[in-house]
Amino acid sequence: MKLLLFLEESAGIQALRAAHASEHDVVAVLTTLDQKETKRLGASVQGVAEYLELPVWPADRVRSPEFAEQVRLGSVDLILNVHSLHIVHPEVLAAARVGAFNLHTGPLPSYAGMNAVNWAIMNGESQHGTTLHWMEHGIDTGDIAFETTFDLSSEATGLSVSRQCTKDGIDLIRQLLTTDPGAIPRRSQDLSQRKYYKLGLPFNGKIPWGHAESLERYIRACNFYPLPSPWGVPTIEHDGASIGLMEVAVTDELCEVEPGRLEVRGQRCLVSTGDFWVELKKLLRGNKLVTSQAAFFDQGVVG
Repeated sequence: MKLLLFLEESAGIQALRAAHASEHDVVAVLTTLDQKETKRLGASVQGVAEYLELPVWPADRVRSPEFAEQVRLGSVDLILNVHSLHIVHPEVLAAARVGAFNLHTGPLPSYAGMNAVNWAIMNGESQHGTTLHWMEHGIDTGDIAFETTFDLSSEATGLSVSRQCTKDGIDLIRQLLTTDPGAIPRRSQDLSQRKYYKLGLPFNGKIPWGHAESLERYIRACNFYPLPSPWGVPTIEHDGASIGLMEVAVTDELCEVEPGRLEVRGQRCLVSTGDFWVELKKLLRGNKLVTSQAAFFDQGVVG
């Protein structure tokens, strides 16, 4: 088959490598083109594609109906979209002879839309998953081709869940690329169970001091260290400095003071919520991950 790839981020790089290693031919790679300042930050989809001597085209070309003719002229069999957020024009989707597929980092239809990884942690889910689905005009509404699920631990972070989704997703892509085109599964979604998450933050971007468990889940959901977090890093102010909250533990100590108050007890640092005291475990000071002792007593650097 001839493949056309719409790729972004590290998951896109891994998908590119899997596609290139397959028996199929990659016609071209569409991605955000590198700026001079980003080239210094490490590997990119564009850089890997150029190293593999594959044509690289601008990512936004997928939005144009005129691009469909180029897809047809290239005899493209299959389109694969991994982490590219451009809305693909319906005529482009229809131009691929087998079909177009999107890798989604969440189970469908219950976690459609943006930042499914973050929301799964925030919602206290015990399981999450990755879905490879047929693309159609609606966002994340197409029939499911392949999917997988995994357990979420009480210590899962945005980064750890995202990495698991990527690992499983690449396996699903390999499964797609080794399946006879006429045998690729199609299972329709029960859209009555659909929940769509828009781009935005819970609690209007404010730290949920009112409830200790919600605070703890929110901090884990935001934790993509050392990578940038799509939800940012929750921060508190101390002695004129901003300190990021990266890991906390809910204590069994009832709290009866105003939520959001910092209290130091010996070598322990705690913050008040609407129900229980929460102990600060790991914090971000500058770009360093540190213990609370390092943040407040200049000792105990984590990394």
